[in-house]
Amino acid sequence: MSQTHEVMFYTDGRHTSVYQYEPPMGVRQYVEPIDELVDLGIDTISYAVGDCSVLLYATKVGERWGHNVDLTGHDIWWRAAHNARLMIAAGTDPLLLVCEHAQRRGFQFLPSLLLNMIHVAHDRVTNCRIADFTTEHPEWQVGEEPDYPEAHNDNPSRLSFAVPEVRAERLAVIKELVEDYPGDGIELNLHDYAPFIARREVAEHTETLTSWLRDIRGICDAAASRQGRAKRLVVRIGANAAGNKAMGLDVASWIGESLVDTVIGMQVTGGFDNDTSGLRGLVDLAAATDVTVLAGMEATNHPELSPPVVRAAASNAYAAGVDGMLFHTYYPAPKRYPYDDEAAGLLRYMGHPDLLAYHDKTYHLGLGRSPDSAPRFGQQEQLPAELAPGDPPKQFTLEVADDVAGRFELGELWRCELRVMLRHLTYEDEIRLIWNGSEVPTSQWRKADWTYQLRPRPDYAVDGYRLHIDLKQTQRLPERGVNTLELEVLKKDPQLIHPVTLVDMDLVVEYLPHRNALRPDEEYLG
Repeated sequence: MSQTHEVMFYTDGRHTSVYQYEPPMGVRQYVEPIDELVDLGIDTISYAVGDCSVLLYATKVGERWGHNVDLTGHDIWWRAAHNARLMIAAGTDPLLLVCEHAQRRGFQFLPSLLLNMIHVAHDRVTNCRIADFTTEHPEWQVGEEPDYPEAHNDNPSRLSFAVPEVRAERLAVIKELVEDYPGDGIELNLHDYAPFIARREVAEHTETLTSWLRDIRGICDAAASRQGRAKRLVVRIGANAAGNKAMGLDVASWIGESLVDTVIGMQVTGGFDNDTSGLRGLVDLAAATDVTVLAGMEATNHPELSPPVVRAAASNAYAAGVDGMLFHTYYPAPKRYPYDDEAAGLLRYMGHPDLLAYHDKTYHLGLGRSPDSAPRFGQQEQLPAELAPGDPPKQFTLEVADDVAGRFELGELWRCELRVMLRHLTYEDEIRLIWNGSEVPTSQWRKADWTYQLRPRPDYAVDGYRLHIDLKQTQRLPERGVNTLELEVLKKDPQLIHPVTLVDMDLVVEYLPHRNALRPDEEYLG
């Protein structure tokens, strides 16, 4: 484990646990999501305790998952309810079991609470994870907000935390998790289902939410005193302070008042493999405080999130000044789960930016990985970007943490290639490409025809060409920091109606261990 940077791992107490196993689960099955993380350089485990409104442990103040089921149409969530109920009936609280086991294995342990409170109308048939509290109070829903364009992707059925009863109900659960269990604090997920109040309530109730967080801070401090162990308050938010403030989450005040111990910044636009401006804003807010900032790493559910891309994102995040990483809902392609050696090995060096510097990386700018994320925070994705003849060049940015030029001087740079995928580019179209202010002539490109291929590829890598530029051979190595690509369509076949569209850009950097060394996959024969 690193002595200077924290690696946190969110292990979902559902998908790799109570969803997977036929009831009744035994102790070994319940602790398996902990044991599979041993010796991977992980410091802290964040563990989902339910789906916010219903819980998967022996709660005395909240509602247990499936406690009110008559009929259900959801096999998986029905199974989860049975697994938790049977373990509790046998005399074992699943959360206490997992918490103490994780600490014996040497991990810090944080129960993680989702804060979505969604109203669902009463029905005899449910999906097994509906709470009476949310069902019985339709009057507390936020409702539609047509006068607020930024609310377009918000869930109108969510209950508003501007309502005192909603805050009180959640506060009781938080207090139970912090006071009644020997964990090392709590993680509150304020990202996945934000905002937690109506857009029209932001001006009046931003301070209400901050005051609520003060109450939670007080609970953590009191429990720490009683239990004789630190009780961290960790919040997971989008990595955009202004966007959070626009939703009523005053992160600057939380950090300034030291209400929180750790802020986890999740990507809002693009990814940390190409842009860390939001993370840098959080780091700046925490600079004169004891609050730590972690980068929430995306490493699953998207085929482009290869190990080199994830390493690039981690390197960029460390260059932005973060104190560590959170890996969440970690099911990397192609095998997803259970973890194979590649998935487990990817985690090994994530607390050591100095070691990451020597690994191959792919800095990637692609399509937004969550279509509602950017507009929810008042932001806009760089891609996709349509390019039309007659328009001025469009500029795109790509952050690169690596000192590529320095590795070149040492004789350790094996490859550095820029790849640009342009949909609806035809063989007769003409493009002008400018890299870091210098035009790259077509003689220095290789055009790869992806108009129609049967080989594996992302869904968007079709109907176009990919441009390849060898930045090492053409002496156009990337700069450390922000790099720019400008594209202009000079000529376009008018018969094809679709515009030329930039859909992704990769900067591939591959290294030798030392001057004249062999690559790991290099063989003498063949």
